[in-house]
Amino acid sequence: MRVMVGPIRSRFSLRLRLAIVFLFGSLVVVLTSAVLLYVNLSGELNATLNAGLSARVDDIDAATGSGTQLVRQQEEFAQVIGEDGQVIAASATLDPNRAVLDKRELAAALKHRVAFDRRVPGLGDHARLLAVPDTYRGRPVVDVVGASRESARRAQHRLGLLLVLAGPALVGIATAGGWALTLAALRPVAHMTKEAKRISLSEPGRRLPLPPGRDEIAQLGRTLNDMLASIEASFAHERAFVDDASHELRSPLAVLRGELELALAEPGDAAETEQTLRSALEEAQRLQRLADDLLVLARTGRSEPAVPRGNVSPRPIADLVAGRLSSVSTGPHVVVVGEAARAQIDREDLDRVLTNLIGNACRFARHEVRVEVSRRGDMTEVTVADDGPGFPQALLPVAFDRFSRGDSARGRRAGGAGLGLAIAAALVEASGGTISASNDSWSDGALVTVRLPSGG
Repeated sequence: MRVMVGPIRSRFSLRLRLAIVFLFGSLVVVLTSAVLLYVNLSGELNATLNAGLSARVDDIDAATGSGTQLVRQQEEFAQVIGEDGQVIAASATLDPNRAVLDKRELAAALKHRVAFDRRVPGLGDHARLLAVPDTYRGRPVVDVVGASRESARRAQHRLGLLLVLAGPALVGIATAGGWALTLAALRPVAHMTKEAKRISLSEPGRRLPLPPGRDEIAQLGRTLNDMLASIEASFAHERAFVDDASHELRSPLAVLRGELELALAEPGDAAETEQTLRSALEEAQRLQRLADDLLVLARTGRSEPAVPRGNVSPRPIADLVAGRLSSVSTGPHVVVVGEAARAQIDREDLDRVLTNLIGNACRFARHEVRVEVSRRGDMTEVTVADDGPGFPQALLPVAFDRFSRGDSARGRRAGGAGLGLAIAAALVEASGGTISASNDSWSDGALVTVRLPSGG
């Protein structure tokens, strides 16, 4: 049964399901109200009838005690019956020689007050008799009064007929009102659905129409519009990334192809061929580095929570990277200072971060690159500063974006694909840290600050 709920629900629209809920809900309310009203009216009618009979029998009881006329002339239906079944007094409309109670009823009435609902001659097919034990002149008697229940039954029947006729009408009105209310409430959803079908990436900036107010549907529309804006931004970012990557790949591929074509054009010159192959190898290595960088960005760009995967000391790694870079170039001097603090980051990731940052600083420094490791509360801070021209002001806000390069000294002609800082930022953020760029360093050059969770 549980398995069938989903398919059954999926066959009907939300409007129809809500209308069915209104139908059954109003049906339950109307039916419950009708039953309560009918029962309450019946109880009130019976209570009124019993109160009238009790008042009349109390009058007879008072008369038997005072010895006056037992049954008044205006009493339409009353008898005083002795314990032997003889009628002591009766209304003028009743036979004075015939008791209205049979022997069984008389025996019960002599013991306690009792009411009988049955056919009674003179009162009709539906009558009620109230019999109360009493004493007259020292003898046990029974005071009996009666009344027809026809008027009460007719009132009950009229109410029942009215409820039968009006109930379905009320249910229909409530269902129609629920249907109209559902249509009005879901009309904005229909408008948003139609507009959503027209939205495509070829029309950026198009949004869903929002209904007035701040209800749940309006909130849903705002949320969906925010999601569309986020998707458009992500798509634009990824499209720019693909365009930039394609552009970066095109240059080394073109050079590589040219070098190979040159080697094929002059196969007899061994020196020229060797030079051509070495140039082709450099371009192939450049392509490999670019592919590796793109792979790192793809892996770190996934929406996953930051989980540090290691606990290392940045100072020895900085010394190792500085020595490695110094051994392969005759560039500026790299100085590493600071304490032996620890940070929560994978060793290979920190090595790649420092390699990118120090290597980037070495390309622009005039004389010196300074790396400093320090402890700041529960964070370990690593700064890489150079005495070069610093970051262009236009580059600072997007310094860690992929393929971001300035147009001045720290621009394209300095080499690289503009992925070093982006990779460093991705690896640092994946470890729960932060990275920032500025020009407020000791030499007015560039300053990159990395903050990582302390490893104790």
